[in-house]
Amino acid sequence: MLGENYKERLILRDKAKENEAGSLSLFISPNALIYSVSDKNFKNISQLGHVEILNATGAGQNFTEKITFLLNNYRLPQTKFEKVTISILSKDFTIVPEAFSSAGHVKEFLAFSSGLTEIKNPHIHTIKNVKFCYVFEQELIQYVERTFTQAIIKHAGAINTDLFFSNHSLMNCNLFLAINDGLIEITAKEKNDLLFYNVFNYENNEDILYYLLFMMEQFNLNPLQIKLVISGQVQTNDALVLSIKKYIKQVTFVVHNSEIKLEGELSKLPQHHYFTLLNQHLCVS
Repeated sequence: MLGENYKERLILRDKAKENEAGSLSLFISPNALIYSVSDKNFKNISQLGHVEILNATGAGQNFTEKITFLLNNYRLPQTKFEKVTISILSKDFTIVPEAFSSAGHVKEFLAFSSGLTEIKNPHIHTIKNVKFCYVFEQELIQYVERTFTQAIIKHAGAINTDLFFSNHSLMNCNLFLAINDGLIEITAKEKNDLLFYNVFNYENNEDILYYLLFMMEQFNLNPLQIKLVISGQVQTNDALVLSIKKYIKQVTFVVHNSEIKLEGELSKLPQHHYFTLLNQHLCVS
């Protein structure tokens, strides 16, 4: 039993491939733990689970304890995976030009953007014309590194901005909207350069539409000309999508890398669901 702090959104298994547990992918955010189990090359998915964390900032267990509980509940630490990739979505990041990517500059900018008083061990990820710099909650990182000693861990924004320039369904678009539990990511590019990336909290569809249109206004993006691609656990005829289409003419949905196979129960999932989770192994080098 998960208890009142959690809600299972999805648990799917391909029974024919349950023994192909070579790799694990985790997506961790303040509001959810999502995982997939696949073969050693991350191509054939055998399990996919999505658990929403309710009252994430409430009393009781801290965030690391909640993640620990959920991982153990699904017996993931007890399985010997050959490969593990982990993406963590948080607001503790900044994006800086190459000229300002020294350790001193990065710590200063991260402290300003995140509000953290002490910055330890900042990570830097190169994306086209800029550096994506981020830090993680130390207790959580220490736990996952201890539990999955071979894990590769990155900020979800570093993953999605990489995919923005490499995934076949994103390469020819201008704008990418990733919809997560309680958080959205908005990414924009101009020609072959990253123009914008940010993470926003939302409570309803109106919030998402506001952030999207406000961002477009700030960068003078023409809603009749831009191409928007969406990922997330929303239906193509969802009220949010229909609202977006009233303002933006060209709206499509992201598609997984062609080598990723979803079969059995998993084949019923739309291609734009769980995009970051299932494609993050392509951005771990």
